Amino acid sequence: MELRIKAQNLKQSAGSARGSRPLFEVDLDWKGPGIFVLMGESGVGKSTLLKSLGGVWKPQSGKLEISNTPLWLEGRFNQNTELLSKMGFCFQNNALFNSMSCLENLCFPHRQRFPMTQENERQDLAMTWLDKVGLSQIASLFPDELSGGMQKRLSLARTLILKPDFLFFDDPTAGLDPITSRQIAKLLLGLLDEHPALSVIVTNDEDRAKEWSQQIFDLTNGQLTAHKEIEPPL
Repeated sequence: MELRIKAQNLKQSAGSARGSRPLFEVDLDWKGPGIFVLMGESGVGKSTLLKSLGGVWKPQSGKLEISNTPLWLEGRFNQNTELLSKMGFCFQNNALFNSMSCLENLCFPHRQRFPMTQENERQDLAMTWLDKVGLSQIASLFPDELSGGMQKRLSLARTLILKPDFLFFDDPTAGLDPITSRQIAKLLLGLLDEHPALSVIVTNDEDRAKEWSQQIFDLTNGQLTAHKEIEPPL
C-alpha cells in the first residue's frame, strides 16, 4: 500500500464554530514513510488540521484521500473503517484511561482490534512496548500516578502498539520541561525509525521540529507553506 495523504481545497472550522469562517483552505500531497512537521502561531488551526487529516473531525469541505482512497464515505458522516484501522493518533492531553493501569492502557486498543488473541500474548506485547518506552517497571501503576513525561511515554506506546501506517502527533512535547522535552523528542524519533510510517507532528518548538524532520510546513493565514528558518537579529 502506498503511504500517501492528499488534500485538495481542504477547509475546516474549529470544533464548536464549524459553521463559521474556515480556519484554513489547504492543498498537500505527502508521501511516506517519513515525518512531516506542522508549525504556526497559536490559534491558526494546526491541531484542527491534524485532526482533520487523522480522521478525528470531518472536513467542512474539500477532498481528502489516504493511500488514494477517500477517508470519508460519500454522503455519510462515517470514515472508511479500513483506512481508519491503519491510523494512530496521539492527543496533546494524552487521552489515557485513568481507570486502567499502564499495562491495561496498552492492552485496550489491541483487544479492540484483535479480540481473538490470547490474553497472555496480548500482555506480552504490551510489556514489550512498555519496555521500549522505559515503563516496564511500573506496569501496574495508573496514569495519575505518573509524571507528565511518563504519561507521554505511555501515550506514545499506545499510539504505536498496533504499528499503524499513518501516525498523527499533536504537540507531543507540549507542557514538558526542556530536559524531558528533549528526551521525548529523541524517544519518538527512535520509535519512528524502528517502525516507519507516514507521520505528521504538530509542534511550536522549532528545535524539536528540525530534530524530527526537514519536511516542515507553516500554517499561516489559512495557507500551508514550506517553513523558512528565521534569521536571528543582528
